[in-house]
Amino acid sequence: YIGWIADTGSGRKVSLCTLPRGATSCAGGIQTVDSLGDSSAQDLRVLVTPGGQVTLVWFHDTVASENGPQGSEIAIATSQSGGPLSAPHDVATAPSFGSMFDAVLGSGGNIWTVTQPSGATDKLQIREGLSNPPVTITAPYFVGNARLRFSGSTAVLAIQKAGAITLPVSYASRTSGPWSAFHAVAHTWTSDSVLGLASTPSGVRLLASVANADYFPVVSRWTGSGFTQPALTGDRNNCSPSSHDPVSDASGRMADVSRECSDLAIANLTDTLHAAVVRFNVHGTFAGGDPQLTTAPSGRGWAVWSIESSVSDKLLVAPLVLPGRTVTATKSAGGNRVTLTGPASCLPPVDLGIGVKGSPAAHWSAGSKVLKLGAATLHSPVVHGGSLKPAASYTLTGSVTFSHGGSRQTVTATLKFRTCPSP
Repeated sequence: YIGWIADTGSGRKVSLCTLPRGATSCAGGIQTVDSLGDSSAQDLRVLVTPGGQVTLVWFHDTVASENGPQGSEIAIATSQSGGPLSAPHDVATAPSFGSMFDAVLGSGGNIWTVTQPSGATDKLQIREGLSNPPVTITAPYFVGNARLRFSGSTAVLAIQKAGAITLPVSYASRTSGPWSAFHAVAHTWTSDSVLGLASTPSGVRLLASVANADYFPVVSRWTGSGFTQPALTGDRNNCSPSSHDPVSDASGRMADVSRECSDLAIANLTDTLHAAVVRFNVHGTFAGGDPQLTTAPSGRGWAVWSIESSVSDKLLVAPLVLPGRTVTATKSAGGNRVTLTGPASCLPPVDLGIGVKGSPAAHWSAGSKVLKLGAATLHSPVVHGGSLKPAASYTLTGSVTFSHGGSRQTVTATLKFRTCPSP
């Protein structure tokens, strides 16, 4: 489900496109409703429940915005599984001439929002369900971006300072009672990019930048009371990410899409911590909001972004399959060592390069090599994920025969992996 706000020639409207798997156009066409706020309509979020209830949430100003501090509105329109889009309506007040940093589904399907009043303020306003009164909290600085996610019943809020590059990301949390104080995530920078925050089956994950001028992405795990020391994801591209949109699905993975110069970078963090990355050039200049991503457990998904053009910005969408990630297994005997490189679980339906190499002991030499998938000998160093059964377990083995004079020794390393489920 793709939502956007654009001027169709009669003021800014809110649109919804439903793309089934394999689609090349919007099922049922593009649905469009009034934005209620015309030029002030902004900060659209698309929220989807497991049952297919689609809610478009956005922020807009009103005439009342000129008469008091709480005169703007949060509006919604809904659709069931891409069916008819309801008429838009305002559901909650918001800070006048402010902005909405995030809107997410909480427990019981309640929509939580994070908004900010206008001006260089350190205040944030959180609605814990649109029917509940807002709660105002004080940040340690003027906030440039904020993301809200849930770890069970605990709400986790991550923020970054507006215009900052070398200041760390900060966080606060709430389980019951008031929000905690904000704490910095040590050894992180934002590098002037948008932080990423995702709820995964194994917990909340935070994406930021390493605290040096490399600006490589790092990931931290939520422990229940704070974030672990950040670790590099493995993306060491010379052009570092300038945005993040991490998502998760029932496979347990985290995936992310980011802008890296003129490329769109798609990262598959199968274990939520280590990334395999694929990139493609967008053949233009990025425009509008940050690229967005959605994935299915199979590893298939969609990426959405916009580019500038001479007439108007263009909204683009591409179907994709996440890249596979490799891991290694080793086996040693008598000083001879074998290193096997193979797929990490879960393997999407893609081709993935694999290999085996031998490191001989002193006075030994490495000879013939054999790769097997199950009982079948592989004649090329590639696993064809698309030809394997979904949601199945496989064993990859790599053997190297070592020699020393008339002596021979075969050492075998073993690696077990699962393919992704379907669809």
